[in-house]
Amino acid sequence: MKWTLILIFGSCLAETTLCWTYHYSNETMNWTQAREWCQKYFTDMVVIQNQAENDYLVSILPQKRSSPYFWIGITRNHMNESWIWIGNNSTWIGNNSWAPNEPNNVHATEFCVEIYTNTGENRGKWNDEKCSKSKYAACFKTQCNESSCERGRCQEAINSTTCLCERGFKGDRCQTPVECLPLSEPYNGYHSCSRGNQTFNTTCRLKCHPGFFINGSSFVTCEDTGDWSGPRLTCAAVECPPLPQTYNGSHNCSRGNQTFKTTCHFKCDPGFFVIGSPAVTCGETRVWSGPRPTCTSYKQALLALAGCGALSTFCCICFCCIKHRQRKKLSQERLPEEGSPPCDTQP
Repeated sequence: MKWTLILIFGSCLAETTLCWTYHYSNETMNWTQAREWCQKYFTDMVVIQNQAENDYLVSILPQKRSSPYFWIGITRNHMNESWIWIGNNSTWIGNNSWAPNEPNNVHATEFCVEIYTNTGENRGKWNDEKCSKSKYAACFKTQCNESSCERGRCQEAINSTTCLCERGFKGDRCQTPVECLPLSEPYNGYHSCSRGNQTFNTTCRLKCHPGFFINGSSFVTCEDTGDWSGPRLTCAAVECPPLPQTYNGSHNCSRGNQTFKTTCHFKCDPGFFVIGSPAVTCGETRVWSGPRPTCTSYKQALLALAGCGALSTFCCICFCCIKHRQRKKLSQERLPEEGSPPCDTQP
C-alpha cells in the first residue's frame, strides 16, 4: 500500500517536458531501493548528460526543508574506479558539479551520489554518500519507444525528442527515404530500375538500342546524399572499321566518323566507273553492308567484254564440233542395218 500511495502522489507531482517526464518519490529510501522504485513505476533513476539538464532537474524538484536531497543515477563500486552513470555508462561530470570539498569519500564507503535541492549556494551540487542512507528518489520516464523512429534511433534531451536517422532516411520519424532526381532517358537508350520510384538504394541499369553501346558503367545507385553514383549514363554509337583508300576513286561519308548508320558514297575518277553498290552503310554489328565497290576503267571493261565474247565464240564452235562428231558417229553405226545384203538364193 505504501508504494501505491507514492506512485499516485509522485505522478501528481510530475513535471512534463516535450520529451521525457521527471518524477520523484514522497518518501525516502536507500539508493538500491530508490532505483528499484524508479524502474518499477517509470524508466530508471535520473541520468544527467550535461549541465543544462542538471539545472533543469533542480528547478523542478521540490525543496524539502527537512531533507533536501535526492538520489541520482551515478555510482561506482570502488574508490579507485570512475563515477559511472547507470544505463548509458557515461562518465560525464561537469566542472562545477560537486559541492565544495566533494567527493570526499568518508571512510572509503561513499559510492552513491545525491543532489542538493536546498536554496543555499550548494543548490544543484552533488555529494557522495553512503548508499545505505535514506534519500528521496529522482526518476525519469522516457517517451522514446520502438515505434518512435521508423528507421532511426530515438534520442531524448530537454524539451526535445530527436530521431537520429539511419543513412538514407529523413523526416521527423525517419520515415521517408532520401530521393534522387529522376533519371532522364539517355539518348539512344533507356534504363530500368529496381524500384518503381528512385529512392535511396534504388539501382538503375542502362540499356542501349541496337547499334549503340554503354559508355562507362551500366549501373547507377541512388545514394544517401540524394545523388546518383557515378557520371551520367550515355550510349555511344558503334564504329565500323575505317574504309580503305579507293583506287581510282574516293568515298564521302554522311558523318565525319564512321559510326552506326553512317552511309559512305563512292565516286570514281574520270574514265572509271563503279562496279558494285555505289554506297555502303555501317551496321549495328560493326560491319559495312555488302562488299566494297571498286572503280574500273572503261578500257579494261571493253577488253574484258571482248575477251568474254571471243571465249564465248570459241566455246560455241567447240560445242558445235562436238555435236557434229557425235551425230556422224551415230549415223555410221546405223548404216549396216539399213543396207543389209540380200539372202542367198538356190539355183
